[in-house]
Order: sequence, then C-alpha cells, then structure tokens
Amino acid sequence: MAKRRASQELIAADDGSEETEVRITPLGAGQEVGRSCIILEHGGKKVMFDCGIHPGLQGSDSLPFLTNEDLDEVSVALITHFHLDHCAAVPYLLAKTNFKGKIYMTHPTKAIFYTLMCDFANLASKDTDKLFMKADVEAAMQKIEVIDFEQTVVVDGIKIIPYRAGHVLGAAMFLVDIDGMRALYTGDYSRVTDRHLSAADMPPVRPHIVIVESTYGTQLHGPRETRERLFTDRIVQTVRQGGRVLVPIVAIGRAQELLLLLDEYWSRHRDLHKIPIIQASGVARRALNVFQTYVGMMNADIQKAFQVCGTTA
Repeated sequence: MAKRRASQELIAADDGSEETEVRITPLGAGQEVGRSCIILEHGGKKVMFDCGIHPGLQGSDSLPFLTNEDLDEVSVALITHFHLDHCAAVPYLLAKTNFKGKIYMTHPTKAIFYTLMCDFANLASKDTDKLFMKADVEAAMQKIEVIDFEQTVVVDGIKIIPYRAGHVLGAAMFLVDIDGMRALYTGDYSRVTDRHLSAADMPPVRPHIVIVESTYGTQLHGPRETRERLFTDRIVQTVRQGGRVLVPIVAIGRAQELLLLLDEYWSRHRDLHKIPIIQASGVARRALNVFQTYVGMMNADIQKAFQVCGTTA
C-alpha cells in the first residue's frame, strides 16, 4: 500500500520540552468520520487508540494511514468497541504490518468483534482488494487480550485503566498514564442511561488531555423521547393498516436498543400482540448470545428482567 498523507499532528506541551511534550497523530478520524485510529506519544512511548476502517471506502483505501507510522514502536493498541469504524482494521494490523505490541479489548468487545470480523471476511471473500481472510481473524483472536472495566494493566511502563463508555455493550474509554501524564480517549460514549446500558463512567482522576469522539459535535438532536415517539408512531400507523415495516439497522447495539423500544411499546398495547417483531439479521442474532452472556454488564433494569425470566422459565 502506498504511503499516504497522514492527518495533522497535534503537540501539547507545558513548556515545549521533550519531557512534557505529547504528540497526537490521527491516522484516521482526523477531520473525517470513520477509520478511528489515534497515536499518542509521550516520553518515547506510543499508544494506539482504535484501528477501524472508513465505512464509505473499499479495500486498502478504507484503512487508517498505517504506513505513516513506525508501528513496531507502538507498545499497545486499545480498542474501545466493536463497531467497524473502530475495530475492523485490527486483523490487518496484526497480520500484515510490523506491529508487535499488545492489544486489548473488553470481553464483550472481543466476542462480538469475532462475529463481525468473520462476517466481514466472508462478504469480502470475492473482492480483489480484500483486507484479510478468516484465518487472519482467527490469528487475531489469539493475540487479543481482554481487560475488565476499572482493571489496571501496565504495558511498557504505560498504566492503562478502562472505564464504561455506554454506547454499546463492552464499550470502553481508556485512561492511560505515561510518567504522570494522563490522557483519556473515549471513542463513542453516552452519558445518558438507555434501555440496556448504563451511562458512561466519570473517571475519578482528572486527565491532562482528553481525546473525544465528536461525530455529532456540531449537530443538535431533539429530545430522545420525541424521536422515539415519532419512530413508534410511524411503525404502528403502518402495521395497524395492515402494512409491514422493514427497519434497516447497520449497527449492533442500536438494533438491541430499538428491539427493546418496540417490545416495550407492544407490551402496553394489546391490539399489537398478534403482530410479530422479527429480528432478521443473522449477525445480530449471533451477537444476542454475547448479550445474554454478559448481561451483568448491562443496566439494573435488564439484569432484573433476566432474573425474572430465569425464575419464571
């Protein structure tokens, strides 16, 4: 792959000295949406945050600008969650570059990552510019290590602590400490509790640098209750008239949230009980097994609902 121009480097320093300088290089997601991949360097040590693909591009064009960085100097890669724009370049990173560091995900992220990457490899099997094969996914699973929320891991003198980020099951934001310099990287996060996840944690210490997802940073969304009412009203209007509704949902996590929303609405309206809600995605169905396994990582309402179902089964 030809070397491409990387996104702008950012340098943060109290006095410009090498001891206090922090260099931040977006290899993706800099002034664009997709292929999140950020390199943070301080004190001669490098951390990679996320390694995703650009959803609007194909093959090697969708990769982060990996050739612009000496990847063998990166001590550790930290993957926030299982959405493709944050993790789908990981098999390529591990199989086809000189990256030699450790790589961490939470338990649910690793489990759903495997399902999504196998599906991704199968869909791309006929492409001439395919990024990786299923064998590369299997090899990646052997190299990926798991980490729990609030667990402290030290790699090459880099202290790493993941915190809950909300957003999707297993999503983490990572606090790293390099020689006393604290940086927090969020990826996607949510500070609002939804139907199956708790809100993002607030780390107990103040970071010196925050690298934050800002995809919708310039947009204003209406209240969630209003958007949900418009969604359910349109669906119910259609099915009550004998119609059918097909809802394309590209993201696991969002699919589960909308299924819970519809189930909640259906339970309150007896006339809808004979109208089935069908989950038609094989990948999302397989992911549900992971959700059931890690129900303890969801919010109290979901945990209580599972306990009730277990008691009455």
